[in-house]
Amino acid sequence: MSTHKGTLLDRPAVYPAADRVHRLVAGGSELGVQLARALDVPLRDYLRELVPAPQSHPNAHRLRLARAVETYLHSYGDADVDATCDHLLRVPVIQQADHASLLLDAETFLHNYLFHVACREAGVTVALVNQCTTVSCLVRRTPVLGPTFLRSRGGLFGVYPFSKTVLKNSSFCGLPGPLEMAFEPLEGTRHDVASDPVLGPLIGLKAPDAPTAYRMANNEIWAGLDLDHGVRRVQIDEAVVSECVALHVEDPASPVFALLFDPAVRDAFLRAKRHLVADPSNLAVNNASPDFLWLRKGSRLHQVVLTGSGAGAQWTVETNGSPLPVPMEPAAVAAALRAGVLYADRILAYLVRCLLPGVVAVGGTSQQDYVALYRRMFVTADAEAPFLDRSDLDRIRQPGHSVVGGRPLLEPYGESFELIRHLGPHTRLADLDEAYLDRPVGETIGELRGVRHLERALDR
Repeated sequence: MSTHKGTLLDRPAVYPAADRVHRLVAGGSELGVQLARALDVPLRDYLRELVPAPQSHPNAHRLRLARAVETYLHSYGDADVDATCDHLLRVPVIQQADHASLLLDAETFLHNYLFHVACREAGVTVALVNQCTTVSCLVRRTPVLGPTFLRSRGGLFGVYPFSKTVLKNSSFCGLPGPLEMAFEPLEGTRHDVASDPVLGPLIGLKAPDAPTAYRMANNEIWAGLDLDHGVRRVQIDEAVVSECVALHVEDPASPVFALLFDPAVRDAFLRAKRHLVADPSNLAVNNASPDFLWLRKGSRLHQVVLTGSGAGAQWTVETNGSPLPVPMEPAAVAAALRAGVLYADRILAYLVRCLLPGVVAVGGTSQQDYVALYRRMFVTADAEAPFLDRSDLDRIRQPGHSVVGGRPLLEPYGESFELIRHLGPHTRLADLDEAYLDRPVGETIGELRGVRHLERALDR
């Protein structure tokens, strides 16, 4: 975990984003605190410290997470499954900043490349990367944004030939398959896709579902890049969380079992969550729903919410108030998670993938503040209705579960920006290292324009 030192508010504004960082610190932002401590640290050193030292005694929750990763990797016929799981047990760190995107997306590439550098500098040989596949296929219409749209090569491409209406009403994990990549040029893009050394071979790539397709494509893209392949990139997605939550609910001694099925614990947590989300000091979580779970209906995920309290509380679908069609009992919930009918919400995902197993989550701008808020939720709920083992509670109370990495640490410009826009097998990634790794973080973050949403929250 990061141990960067430095003063927070007494540093003069010698870096482009110094005033912005100091404002975040003054507003109580965990992101601001982490960046303020790192401003004078060379980027290479900062990245190296993201990777925790090897540990010899994983707890039961990390063993459970490793079992879920093992199940996922075996389902894809992955090579070196045992080595990947052994690595996770010894070196508990996952890059968790990715939404479901192709590695040619500039932000996604930087998340992955800087984590690759972190692993390389720390001397480890596996870089475990998680993609959030529960996101909407169309996040924003103007300018268009979402995992099925790719900005690269100076243009915009539609990865799949679906209308914006279909994509707006579809979650990435629910996009109807089978799928075939097309890379349709949009908004006047004239790029010759067929002759592109990266996009060309991906045209016509077929897969039964979108997460599988992106895993296949990203493996191919990464394998073709000019970098140290002695560090092996391993991509997982929300199917790992589904399996891990299923393993938890099958164990009556698990805190997740209590969180979902013990009315007193469940009510205490939901009270804590709704209170903290409504608190003006909350910078990163703008909605208290769903309550633990999403329900997949067709190609879309719907929020599941609890109405009422205690043993008589009803699990309902928020969009229409109808009863949850899955019986809320352990075996049924576990089966629905494994079948892709239910998905864990983000809070539950971070509980099983990060907080309980003690895995460091390397993430982006918002993650630092919302994970800090999640920690407060669990500590507050446990104080009212104890459900955490003391060692689990102590672990959740400790800082360092989430650390800033990836795109927020690097604002490329000039030739470096063009290099990333046209990423491919002939891209000299060593030029990125030479340009940035030995400069202080205060310089590499540039103006830190990606935190404007946090600044707007401070202005409320």
